Amino acid sequence: MLQSCVLAGKSVGKDVNSPFFLRLLLPATIAGSIAFAAPPEVEVAFAEKYPGMKASEWEVDSNGYWEALYSDDGREFRADFTKDGKWVETERSITFDDLPDAVKEGFRRDFGQEEIAEIEWVDNAVKGIFYDIELKKPGPNKDVEYNENGNRIEPFLAVVSEMTEPLGSGATRAMRTEEMSAVQLLFEFGFNLLTILIFAWAIYYRRHHDHKMLFLLLGFNLFLFPIFLLSTSLTIGFGFTVFALLALVRMRSDTFSKTEVAYLLGAVALTFINAILPARVEIASSIVVILAAYFADHPKIWRDGYRTTHIRYRIKDTTKMLDHNYLSRQLAEDFKIEVNNIEIERVAKNEVRMTVMYRADPAENPGEDSLRLPE
Repeated sequence: MLQSCVLAGKSVGKDVNSPFFLRLLLPATIAGSIAFAAPPEVEVAFAEKYPGMKASEWEVDSNGYWEALYSDDGREFRADFTKDGKWVETERSITFDDLPDAVKEGFRRDFGQEEIAEIEWVDNAVKGIFYDIELKKPGPNKDVEYNENGNRIEPFLAVVSEMTEPLGSGATRAMRTEEMSAVQLLFEFGFNLLTILIFAWAIYYRRHHDHKMLFLLLGFNLFLFPIFLLSTSLTIGFGFTVFALLALVRMRSDTFSKTEVAYLLGAVALTFINAILPARVEIASSIVVILAAYFADHPKIWRDGYRTTHIRYRIKDTTKMLDHNYLSRQLAEDFKIEVNNIEIERVAKNEVRMTVMYRADPAENPGEDSLRLPE
């Protein structure tokens, strides 16, 4: 090969400096010979994965994988392996007519008659068999993936699947409830009920004594949990819908404190965790949420911190119903607290509804961990 390169250099013309031209060709010649010689580990892995098949050519793709080109029953395949011989995926180019009917219907439903640049059948080590359809777009093309049932594979769910599969879930949480045994269903519902009761009642309600908020926490969790558990897949859009619903609740109801918002997000997080993640991840993640609520809102740990509550305070001197300083002094005297700030929400007759930020006065309430103002 080297000799042929030298001869080619001489034949270019009289002005070509042969030694210099040889130095230019030598690295390319060596690189070309390496590009077609796969490491022994990769060749062994290919032979074990596809016994009887012979790679007609080896290439290194843009991801750094060794790609074997081979034929099987007249069809051309490309098998990718890591440098240490781990199989990544195998793919082959196909036409739209080669797609299963379910995939055709799913694509037409989602993208209509958009122009297609390329279609590949893919057998992936993590995601299994799917179909990669590349759409022609201004600038970079767009890839969309469908499973054999015609359901689109969302990038977010693919990442979750890859991250959680080694934990022993099999297929993350895409199985339907009819495929679960009675014991599995009992565990899912029972564990979710246990975690939300600990979170909403044992932690939140026993500290804040707001039964309406307790109902809201339980409602979000228990009402949404069966929906998530029954779904074969959960899209990002549906997740955003849930959080949009939370924003609507805040807008159409009394103003939530930061603590209430945190508890509400925690209740929704437990719903997602218990309905979607595999058992081992589910248990660990639920414990993290519960412990975060227990310690972050613990009055003994944050003894010196201010707390917020909503009260209806009756006042005799109606001329001072909007006097913040007067109201602060009266609250401090009546309830033996240190008032940091008050926000007047509504005034009616001889009653003022307000939000009070306060903490127990150590001089008046030594060692008191919490204080409840009457509503």
